[in-house]
Amino acid sequence: MTESRFELDRRASMRRSVTGGVLRTTLLAGLTLIFVYPVSMIVLGAFRDGLPSENLPFTIDGLLAAFTVPETWKTLSNSVVLVVVCGTISVAGGGLFAWIAANTNVPGRRLLTPIMVINLFVPPLFHTLGWIMLGNAQNGLLNQLGRALGTHGPLINIQGWGGLILLTSLGYMPFAYLLLLGAFKNRDSSLDEAAAISGAGTVRTFFTVTVPSVGPAITGAALLIAVLVFQSFDGPQLIGRQAGIYVFSTQIYRYVRDEAPAEYTKAFALSLVLIVLVLLLFLAQRWLLRGRTFTTLTGKTSRRDPQELGRLRWVLSALIVVVVLLNFILPLFAMALGSLQPIFGVTSTGLTLDNYVTMLTDPQFSSSLALTAWLAVIGGFGSISIALLTTYVTARRRGFLRGYTSFAVWIPWALPGVVLGLAYMFAVLYIPAFRGLYGSAFLMTLVLIVATIPVSSRIAEGALAQLSPELEEAGRMSGASAGRVLVTIVLRLVIPSFLAGWFLSALFISGNLAVPMLLAPPGLEPVSLTAFQQFLTGEMSRGAALFMIILIAAFAVLALAALSVKLGGRLFGRTDRPANPLSQITH
Repeated sequence: MTESRFELDRRASMRRSVTGGVLRTTLLAGLTLIFVYPVSMIVLGAFRDGLPSENLPFTIDGLLAAFTVPETWKTLSNSVVLVVVCGTISVAGGGLFAWIAANTNVPGRRLLTPIMVINLFVPPLFHTLGWIMLGNAQNGLLNQLGRALGTHGPLINIQGWGGLILLTSLGYMPFAYLLLLGAFKNRDSSLDEAAAISGAGTVRTFFTVTVPSVGPAITGAALLIAVLVFQSFDGPQLIGRQAGIYVFSTQIYRYVRDEAPAEYTKAFALSLVLIVLVLLLFLAQRWLLRGRTFTTLTGKTSRRDPQELGRLRWVLSALIVVVVLLNFILPLFAMALGSLQPIFGVTSTGLTLDNYVTMLTDPQFSSSLALTAWLAVIGGFGSISIALLTTYVTARRRGFLRGYTSFAVWIPWALPGVVLGLAYMFAVLYIPAFRGLYGSAFLMTLVLIVATIPVSSRIAEGALAQLSPELEEAGRMSGASAGRVLVTIVLRLVIPSFLAGWFLSALFISGNLAVPMLLAPPGLEPVSLTAFQQFLTGEMSRGAALFMIILIAAFAVLALAALSVKLGGRLFGRTDRPANPLSQITH
């Protein structure tokens, strides 16, 4: 009996070992094929001036020529200026509002988190197009108001450096806020009290005590925002390009789509520069934090009393109102009003729902809406699934598997959607067996999933951080395999966060413009690309109606999901209030 039992245990152990080896090999092969191999095409493309299918010889002439033209260095200069200025404003503004929400008695502070989360849900293209409708020099709503009041010339011209910096800074401020909110909530407010007792004022305490105590969070947020600004495409394409301002993403798109023949070498040369700059940002963060400690949470009880700011709190309340107006209410008003006008900017024709009727009944536009819905559902599910799996591996495994997974998933953080699309295009053209994927909806969906993984990973990291490894250890001690533990324990406990990540990823996919502009097959154009083309052809009202339909549908789905969770809790007799899964992005 003992020998028989020993033999069964030995065979079960061998089966688990073989199964584990197969799963590890499959994971490594999938990471290599989906993440590493396509991006390696950036290096390959920099040494070949043409498509891989053309069998051109390798050469460094094109790479050297790319760095001798003045426009390359002008693009680099524009990109650095945009990153430094917008990154500073976004992190400073987001940090200020996070401090207000977490540590002060400013009226309206409790509305900051819901407002920032709503801003995060709104696609960047919606925000940009809304401001174009407000501030373009010809027929922007604010300029029409200025002319009605008797001003000469445009009151505001959004298409220039000022507009680009304003919209980019406002667009990434919610990210900075949500990244820094947890740090400000967790710090010990007794540090501020000690500074006040020592005679320091509110401003001096903020800059000498509060800000240094959350230094790692600030540098981490600054790094992420810098990478996101490097990646930005919608604002620079719609606003900067009209003023002759080219950054990495728009210049790469110009080389690939606007030049005849396409200058792939220059596009990949700029992509290599972008990767190097992102690596330098990571190294700079580590250098800034070397040898420093930032312990603010100890075993003692930390007080959380709001800091009294006196009359200053009303100034900060006014600042909150201004940011809410600029970042959400005004663009939303412009979109809603524009979608109801037969001809945008012409108020004498009255308001009508004809644009909505056209969008919902025209076969071309209705197919665009249906395609976007499918892309959002399938792509959002794929993005959060891959993010949860890779985050689980990096959080629970050690050694080469963890390091390689972390490296592979890091790649999308460093590359704009245009560069990702270009890399995957070269990847499928380089191997004859994959060339049938070029110009297909599958390739566009895959790149959209990869481009959205950095967003869904934030929710996956927060969900797994709240899940104790002891639960998984108990499952393995009971004889369950690693796969069974992942499915029956981990997935069941993170379902609320999984659904929240699915929804958030779907929203980002529905508003992504960079990937469809490069990879959308003819006749399969999502809403973002259709709306962009409507704006280019002067049909701004129809484009606004398209985005309003998407926005209304998104918030309807969110409301239904919240209602389902609430009704489900009552049905099963649950009295405890679960944590909001969307709050995972703040940790």
